[in-house]
Amino acid sequence: MVKGTGKEFMEKTKYKYLDKSDQVKGLPHPPLALPPVKDKPVHRLPDPREAPRRAVDLWDAINNRVSVRAYSEEQLSLKELSYLLWCTQGVKEATDRPATLRTVPSAGARHCFETYVLVNRVEGLKRGLYRFLATEHSI
Repeated sequence: MVKGTGKEFMEKTKYKYLDKSDQVKGLPHPPLALPPVKDKPVHRLPDPREAPRRAVDLWDAINNRVSVRAYSEEQLSLKELSYLLWCTQGVKEATDRPATLRTVPSAGARHCFETYVLVNRVEGLKRGLYRFLATEHSI
């Protein structure tokens, strides 16, 4: 009997086939975040709770979602950028483990990726590529 691709995938990706994780091996956590680049300025972002928000029903948000190909020339405010970055990797809490509980999931709270933003029109910022420093809520 031939197994379907989905069933085969589910079988071959079971935990029993994986090496032990660093966490299971008792290895120390990686650093909570990479440090800022030496000699590069760090810009503290406003508190993301200060950004203007509006309540929206989940059904309406999903139903009204559309792709946009023509973008506004209007600048984002620094508060809006702060809120958007908090939504992508924001730190809700730092624990004693040490770990950070963020707005996005990560197995073992290890958050092994970085967020970069290409700024073209944000009030008060020069155009350029910025790295989000989530634990400091800075770029």
